[in-house]
Amino acid sequence: MEKEKRPELVVFGLTLQKIRKNRGYTQDELCLFSNVDRSFISELENGIKAATFPIIVSLTKALNISISDFMKQYEENFSEYIKNHSI
Repeated sequence: MEKEKRPELVVFGLTLQKIRKNRGYTQDELCLFSNVDRSFISELENGIKAATFPIIVSLTKALNISISDFMKQYEENFSEYIKNHSI
């Protein structure tokens, strides 16, 4: 049986993926621009792993978005996630 994913990780991943795609980047491109391993980016986007602060800094710099704007989008997505899921 698969372990239930933590909502905060799922939403972080969805937020990261949404911003990445809005910027027109593939995971491979984000990997190159952020110096974060592509497989780790995939695990983040799938809600499997948690990002450390240095990783968040690298990703947001590569995506040309401030950490505060990233977190604002995360909060909006989390509120939406809560409405649609029973947690």
